[in-house]
Amino acid sequence: MATQGSTQGSTDKTLDRASSSAHEAVDRVAQTATAYAERFGEKAEEWLEMKDNWVEGSREYVREHPVAALGIAAAAGYILSMLMRSRD
Repeated sequence: MATQGSTQGSTDKTLDRASSSAHEAVDRVAQTATAYAERFGEKAEEWLEMKDNWVEGSREYVREHPVAALGIAAAAGYILSMLMRSRD
C-alpha cells in the first residue's frame, strides 16, 4: 500500500504543477489582452480627436470660404454620381 500512497502524492504534485502552469498562462494572456485593450483605447481616443480636428477645420473652411466649399461639394457630388452611374 506504500506505492499507492506515493503514486497518489506524485499525481497530486503533477496536478498542482499543471494547475499552476495553467494559471500562469491565463494570467499572462490576461495581462497581454489588457495591454492591447489599453493601447487600442488610446489609439481610438487619438482617432476621435483627429476626427474632431478635421471636422472643426472643415467648418472653419466653410465659414471662411462658403462659395468655394459649395463648389467643392457640388464637384464631389457630381464625381460620385458619375462613378455610381458607371457601375450600372
